[in-house]
Amino acid sequence: MKGNFVHLFPAGNTSKGFYSFYRYILPQETARRIICLKGGPGTGKSSLMKKVAQYFNEKGYDIEYHHCSSDNNSLDGILIKDLNVALLDGTAPHVVDPINPGAVDEILNLGNCWNEQGFRDYRNTIISINKQVGKTFKRAYRYIGAAKAIHDDWSSFNSEVINTSKLNAFKEDLKNEIFAGMNVSNTGIDRHLFATAFTPNGIITYIDSLIENYKRIYVINGEPGTGKTNLLSFIFDESIKRGLCVEVYHDPLIPERIEHLLIPSLNIAFVTSNEINKRNFVGNQIHMEEFINKRLLDKPLADIDEDKENFYLLLNKALSIISEAKVLHDELEKCYIPNMDFDKTDEKYTEIINKFLKYEKEYRRR
Repeated sequence: MKGNFVHLFPAGNTSKGFYSFYRYILPQETARRIICLKGGPGTGKSSLMKKVAQYFNEKGYDIEYHHCSSDNNSLDGILIKDLNVALLDGTAPHVVDPINPGAVDEILNLGNCWNEQGFRDYRNTIISINKQVGKTFKRAYRYIGAAKAIHDDWSSFNSEVINTSKLNAFKEDLKNEIFAGMNVSNTGIDRHLFATAFTPNGIITYIDSLIENYKRIYVINGEPGTGKTNLLSFIFDESIKRGLCVEVYHDPLIPERIEHLLIPSLNIAFVTSNEINKRNFVGNQIHMEEFINKRLLDKPLADIDEDKENFYLLLNKALSIISEAKVLHDELEKCYIPNMDFDKTDEKYTEIINKFLKYEKEYRRR
């Protein structure tokens, strides 16, 4: 019987630039083995990870696909759950090096599978394209930053007129509903990643695969500044106080903020339907407009509509620039692929499978 797949992003293109939660893919304390793959674009890292994931999925293991925000059809990593082993792309921009070499981590260099002499004709092209890719992403981040500034203005219209007393009373009622009979105890465990990302293919979200089996889903609806983050942060803090494990999925625009919150042991998910993911979820609906004193809004709707228009204009421009970076990256791959010995990468695949099967034997003996 095959296992399940879930999809997510370990990092994102944000208003803060490239923002990584790589360290949360698999904690050092619980990992049996983390293999960091090194090698240039087009050297087969993503394909290798997919093959390993497929092998163990067919053996019944649940797999996490950690997608690349700069190309959501490629992988930055895989996690084979229960075995507690992971493969990670350790090349720029998500540079990953062993933290506990030998004990937990190791490097697998796919550079050993290429014909180094063959790169002589591509040397200047590779250097030039890499510089262009870097500049293109910096430009995209400036546009995302500009979109965030407009988003702040849009948010301010609502945040200035929140009925704090009403919102706080609702938060207390919700806390009592969710955590009934649960006392404050040891500090819980939190895991941080992205469910949504700005990619060359637009705004991609994988939240559906993450909440598929959750029985209780709370859907938080509301425009920017209506208190969604406030509510999610409150539930997060209360969960941690009660010793629960919490999965936090962050906002791709403002990575410090929470977009979705999952509490696996309670089978409860909090998801937001917002101006970025534009999703309509089925579940217990929470409408944040109920906590807004609309009569106190001192800005005409025309100003708010102008912010909306400018926000999407800037964000869509950023997405088009990220798409330009993907085109450059594809050109870079063309320099590497002809110089790869993919028979050797097949040998690497066999090496990884055999290594992980040894860990499976340890897991079965427990």
